[in-house]
Amino acid sequence: PLQALYFGGGTPSVSPPHLLHAFIDLFRPHLSPDTEITLEANPANINAENVKAWKAAGINRVSLGVQSLDNPTLKRLGRVHSAESALDSIRLLSSEIKNVSADLIYGVPEQDKEIPAAHARLLAEAGATHVSAYHLTIPSSHFLHRRLPDDAYAWDQIELVAHALEEKGFRHYEVSNFGLPGKESRNNGNYWRGGPYLALGPSAHGFDGNNTRWKNVADWEAYVSRLKSGESPIEETEELTDEQRKIEVVFTSLRTLEGLDLTAFQTRFQTDQMSRHAAFLAKLQEEKLATLSNGKLVLTFRGRMLADEIAAKLL
Repeated sequence: PLQALYFGGGTPSVSPPHLLHAFIDLFRPHLSPDTEITLEANPANINAENVKAWKAAGINRVSLGVQSLDNPTLKRLGRVHSAESALDSIRLLSSEIKNVSADLIYGVPEQDKEIPAAHARLLAEAGATHVSAYHLTIPSSHFLHRRLPDDAYAWDQIELVAHALEEKGFRHYEVSNFGLPGKESRNNGNYWRGGPYLALGPSAHGFDGNNTRWKNVADWEAYVSRLKSGESPIEETEELTDEQRKIEVVFTSLRTLEGLDLTAFQTRFQTDQMSRHAAFLAKLQEEKLATLSNGKLVLTFRGRMLADEIAAKLL
């Protein structure tokens, strides 16, 4: 059976519930009671009728684009919902669907350091079982870019978020993700472990779990036309080299609490690359940026904030 089915890449919650139900029915023979079925949604699309219909269709996880619980900030981010409606949406969702994730943005210009943590607490208290916290990114050409807080300030913010959620029983299991035990995203976990996933829909990306990636055509009409004529909707295919796979394994593994299995890495890629970095690995431990136990390199909280820089030095 499928581990996970994920409706994302936009706002699939605007689709009529009966269409979602019909689509899930196509996969019913390949689903188990344990399959995680996630729907991305915005608070504006949450109402009792939709929630009940989603549950009846088999959706057992909703990822809600909350972003902030400060109304002026929501307005600046171009969101149409309010803080109050976001919390009401979580309460309504959690009354029917037992796994509710909420997105939270930190690093917002002129935002007090403690605000994201306070919002994270409110999300948990409203019934969220999972929180994804993302650093706000703004193009360098945008006038707001120069008003972004520096990295140290943003790190302090996410550290306060981590403490707030840990007090509520959440685990910081990946750089940007926190979940109650058993509520970690299986879909994302599969991606970070380099597992295979199918691409369904325009612009969707797929991976065979080995070396082949592909991308579907972006245009909706072209996508449908190809399917109707029996053609493949795949527009681009990429064969990854061993070097590219090595890079991906290091970068994705270091983002998680599972860490990078150095022994398995060296066996898989027939390299002594990590052995050559013994001094750097020792320095990471000395500076409390990582632990090394049973051949696994696991970054600490501060280490995960520097995960990409650390990964680059190991390659």
